[in-house]
Amino acid sequence: MVRIQDAVALVVLCLQSWIPVFWLLVHPAIGFWRRYPRACYYGLAPVILLATGVGLWWPSDWWLERRFTQHWLAAAFGLAFIATDLWLMRQVERALGWRVLVGLPELMPGSHQAEVKAAGIYERVRHPRYLGMILSWLGAVLLAGSTRLLVLVAVLVAMASMVMELEERELLKRLGAPYADYRRRVPRLLPRLR
Repeated sequence: MVRIQDAVALVVLCLQSWIPVFWLLVHPAIGFWRRYPRACYYGLAPVILLATGVGLWWPSDWWLERRFTQHWLAAAFGLAFIATDLWLMRQVERALGWRVLVGLPELMPGSHQAEVKAAGIYERVRHPRYLGMILSWLGAVLLAGSTRLLVLVAVLVAMASMVMELEERELLKRLGAPYADYRRRVPRLLPRLR
């Protein structure tokens, strides 16, 4: 039987872990997907989301079999990390809008203003959405206390790092020197202490 915190952890991972897989498939073939953005969002994305959900829920007993902790304090930190992700997601949406939140500028660059906006949370970190996802993944691991989910999250973090690099290359091409300057000034994930 899946505990409530295990179910929450699996839901968080289902909703968030497909995103780096999606972008790792899209960025290398961005020219193709820019010709078919609807197929990308309405075809590829649901397939990856469904595959991720099945891969996590169907063998959920396997994912949750080995535990490194089931302490309430770890679960509390896990919930705090997940809440921080929700807060960061709201900050991204506030600073740049929902279109940027779902990645439309990458797939339809002509339909969006091509400029560097270093406002709000983007004054502190270049990739607040990925920071939030990573925190959410870690939160899910702490909530479930699962060793196997921890290994999965390590793989997801590596994938997210690759996606961030691909996104930055694309942004450098699209936005040029202003983005290069922004990249020098603002850290990728961890804000500088002031």
